[in-house]
Amino acid sequence: MSQGDDHRDPPGTTPGGSEPGQTSASGTPGESGGWSAPGQGPVSDAAEGAAAPAPAPETGQGYPTPGTAAGHGEPGTAPGYGPAGAAPGYAVPGGVPEHAAPTYAPPGGTPGYGPPGAAPGYAAPGGAPGHAHPGAGHGYRHPTAGRPVAPRPGVVPLRPMTVGDLFNGAFALIRNNPKTTVGLSMIVVAVTSVVSVIGFGGTMADYGVFVDQAFNDPTAIDPDDPMPLSVWSVVATYSGALLSQAGIVLVTGLLTAVVGLAVLGRRLTPGQAWAAVRDRMWAVVRLALTQLLIFFGLTFTVLAVTVVGVVVGVAVMASASVELGIAILVLGLAAGLASFAVFLWIAVRIQFAMPVVVLERVGVFAALARSWNLTRGSWWRVFGVILLTMLLVQVIGGLLTAPFSGTAAVLVVVFPLEAWMPVVSGAIVYVGTVVISAITTPFTVGVTTLLYIDLRMRREGLDLRLHEAARAGREAGPEIFLPEWRA
Repeated sequence: MSQGDDHRDPPGTTPGGSEPGQTSASGTPGESGGWSAPGQGPVSDAAEGAAAPAPAPETGQGYPTPGTAAGHGEPGTAPGYGPAGAAPGYAVPGGVPEHAAPTYAPPGGTPGYGPPGAAPGYAAPGGAPGHAHPGAGHGYRHPTAGRPVAPRPGVVPLRPMTVGDLFNGAFALIRNNPKTTVGLSMIVVAVTSVVSVIGFGGTMADYGVFVDQAFNDPTAIDPDDPMPLSVWSVVATYSGALLSQAGIVLVTGLLTAVVGLAVLGRRLTPGQAWAAVRDRMWAVVRLALTQLLIFFGLTFTVLAVTVVGVVVGVAVMASASVELGIAILVLGLAAGLASFAVFLWIAVRIQFAMPVVVLERVGVFAALARSWNLTRGSWWRVFGVILLTMLLVQVIGGLLTAPFSGTAAVLVVVFPLEAWMPVVSGAIVYVGTVVISAITTPFTVGVTTLLYIDLRMRREGLDLRLHEAARAGREAGPEIFLPEWRA
């Protein structure tokens, strides 16, 4: 039995503790102490004369009339169950009895307390205030009750985002605007991947000859050249890879503007995306080259430190002291890990230079410095989101790649000397590359750009400006993301 039940009158009694038909505290035979049906006011002697009102429901519950005193008494009477003179209950400020039998207000009805036995003070989200939560203590309130809901004109709510918001927004971007996201990526990747696919076809032809020799005459394989590859196929493969990377850079610049405006609900066509980024493409290319040089230098440093440590350690172990060699080897590996940690730290700090170049319209080094400042104090969160995104992209890419790469490998093994084998296997790999890049690239760009917007919401209150643009209903462009001092 709850606290409210302890104070409820037994069935068959009127409020105030009298039996039906007995004289109440007011002296009127059978008076119900001001109880009224939902939506009705209390019955007064002046209105009814000597006639006694109808007895109260046996449940002991009802709907309090606005303007009456706390409890279930008549207007102006002491708080409690009955009229003046009855045993008072405990009335909270505002005249509502905390320990009295609570009333339940349906959605849209008069605010009251909850069902019998429930503690007052809990407002259900979206419902009428006073809808009690069974078993909740006094003053309990649902965590989301009364919290303002952030507007969502586009793919994400205009507030600081969670990881789920970032991923859902990236998927929503692809789902809501596939023509620009998937279609644009597919066109660019299809054009820039042709050279690498031709080089891959030549590599598969050379590999087919090697497989045939290995099965039919293993002695014919030259030990000095166990995997012969033609020079043109190697050149085409690596130059095609660079061209494909250039295509990814182009798509990244275009989709960054698409994502930024999708936050406000705008769906850019491929032509509109190009118009929004056209004057920034040279800065995008220069930034991509700068980042490539930075990553190349960091990678070379990591490899050099690790290799030097291992080689020196092994040499000392072989020629001098084994203990000293082991110590040098361990130090070399530790130095390699430390340099790799520095590589990751710098890579995360400059992660958002591309969105800055496109949306804030600054130069390359200003974009790198801006990204460095935005990620200050948020390195671990940014690193975690990027790592989770990479793992998710690898899983999706692996699932999509398996049918294409598996089919090409089977053709190489089953038909190694057929003239059509390199062409068919290259075409299969080409289709797989285009399809996979058309899906994973928009997702990766979407998460990166939304994470950049999230950092600006948290640090600069960008969501307030986006709120105003969404409320005004004006068609904002990339200039909405300019910093305050440049806007």
